[in-house]
Amino acid sequence: MKDSNFRKPENVVRVAVIEDHLIVRQALVMMLKKEPQVTVVFHAENGKEFLEQLPNHEIDVVLLDLDLPIMDGRETLAVLQRDFPEVMTIILSMHEDPWMVSELINEGAKSFLKKNCSFDELVDALFNVKFKGNHTTEIVEQAMFANYEEKQRYTSSVQQFNLTSRDQLILKQICDGKTSQQIADRVNLSKKSIDATRSDLLKQIGAKNPTEFVRKCILLGLYKVRTDDQINFEEQLNEILKSQRKYRRKENDEPDSE
Repeated sequence: MKDSNFRKPENVVRVAVIEDHLIVRQALVMMLKKEPQVTVVFHAENGKEFLEQLPNHEIDVVLLDLDLPIMDGRETLAVLQRDFPEVMTIILSMHEDPWMVSELINEGAKSFLKKNCSFDELVDALFNVKFKGNHTTEIVEQAMFANYEEKQRYTSSVQQFNLTSRDQLILKQICDGKTSQQIADRVNLSKKSIDATRSDLLKQIGAKNPTEFVRKCILLGLYKVRTDDQINFEEQLNEILKSQRKYRRKENDEPDSE
């Protein structure tokens, strides 16, 4: 059954498929090629291979597996948002955690499909994402609700403790387990200033020690536990963005040559 209002003869979607399992990728590409309004432009085994090929092609939507070798779906999504924002992403995964889906939607994914979805729903998603900008599924709805509740709790706690943007950044770094010197390097402040802010934050939250501070921040919705990979990825992304800002400033400072 075709549910999308955008599956019309005049509408065409150009697609790329990223899936590391060859037999799955080949089967998906073969099925998509049977759809007259879907053009499979190219496919790749991982994010790195996809991004190397992307500048040579024009696509509308990418079907992106989350668990990939070399460069996974999350890393690939971040690069797409930064360098190719016109390309819309649908995540394909076996994961069913609404909180993770919520994060991926916040990071720029236009929809999230479980790999056991029907082929018809997948095609509907392609058209909805290209022509409407998103495609809602049951797990996306759960993620949006979870995200709304999470944001409400976070905002309420920020207001309750009158936390500035810098306070929030430092709080997150403390809960990540960073030392005062590491945080100082990140926010361009002295270690002494970070030590003072750390002490003030513990008092504001009402924590007697660092362990209690992290626990209370989690309960208040001010911090969400992250894996080492997620923390490292954020740090790498920040370094890339910092380098880009420096490069742009350098370009703007250079006089025009004639």
